[in-house]
Amino acid sequence: MSDEDASDLLAELRRPRPYPAVSLTLPTHRHRPENQQDHIRLRNLLSDAEKRLTADPKVSKEQAAAVVGNLGEAVEELDPEHFLEGLVLFASVDEARTYLVSSTVPERVVFGETYLTRNLVAASARQIPYLALLLSVGEVRLWHGVGYELTEIDQEESGFPVISSGVDRDGPPNREGGHGEEQDFRNMLTEADRKLTPLLQEAVLPVVVVGLRQHIVTYRELSRHKAVLAADLEVGGLLQATAPELVEQLAPARAALAAIDTEEALKALDAARSGRRYAAGAQDCWQAAREGRVGHLVVEESVRVSARVEEVEGAPRAALVFVDESGEGGESGEGVEDDVVDSLAEMVLDADGDVTFVPDGTLGETGGIAAALRY
Repeated sequence: MSDEDASDLLAELRRPRPYPAVSLTLPTHRHRPENQQDHIRLRNLLSDAEKRLTADPKVSKEQAAAVVGNLGEAVEELDPEHFLEGLVLFASVDEARTYLVSSTVPERVVFGETYLTRNLVAASARQIPYLALLLSVGEVRLWHGVGYELTEIDQEESGFPVISSGVDRDGPPNREGGHGEEQDFRNMLTEADRKLTPLLQEAVLPVVVVGLRQHIVTYRELSRHKAVLAADLEVGGLLQATAPELVEQLAPARAALAAIDTEEALKALDAARSGRRYAAGAQDCWQAAREGRVGHLVVEESVRVSARVEEVEGAPRAALVFVDESGEGGESGEGVEDDVVDSLAEMVLDADGDVTFVPDGTLGETGGIAAALRY
């Protein structure tokens, strides 16, 4: 999915809907036997949602039955064998939508007049597009990845795979990683690097270099694209790997790309702090986002803020009245958002800002929320 498609989807999901718009999230597992328990946990969560809908005085019996029916149909279509790290399920009287995400989500059921999209925003932000260059003695292959989606670039105009002209590729490599003329190997790498150029001109993407250590060292020595060589994966024998096999092997590289993304977000905050264009905490970031001043919002992954927006009559400002889960700190119920981080991220995205979710503890004494402001 392109950034534009993702942005359109998130905007559509965030549009107001008649109450109750139900958001259900569940951490899931990719492999047996854990994923076989996920369906049981999902059924239990569904039962909890049904009880809450039935007990909610704002929901009629007909509405409750419609939402429960849509949830049930959506769950029936899910296959635990295809689960990733998280499940996000939205349902209303008229629809149900399910999304499998490659990031952990909390176990929650939330009712409101919009769907809670922060988990999709976070998952989308982690879907860093990249290129994976697979090096071997006699051949170089190129893959395009976005999160857990991986597709080999094998188009006629791309020139990949690049094959050495003078190496017996069926012979075993020696300890140095070569079994033919060294110059043939270097020529092949140079040709692969040259054919990478037009692809990077179309879209500057980080490149993960995969292969034996000596292969990687030689390629880095020859490459004209050192600025985008973001991570190395010292693993051999992957030339004939399938996409599912390769995507599992690339997990450390994706983690390295995510770490780079976090580092860049922190650099943006440092620059904003130096330029006095910095906000920290939910209250200040909320107000800045309301004014369209947030260029880059950074949020720790587990931060959740329940609050009611208190409008000031005759003034453009609005304050957040924070509410804990018990309702203390402000009136619970009417007007309270279960997680204002969701609305905060949406305001930033609507104003063409960036949102980055970072590991817990990254932002120190900020309450887990900080922003680089435009002015």
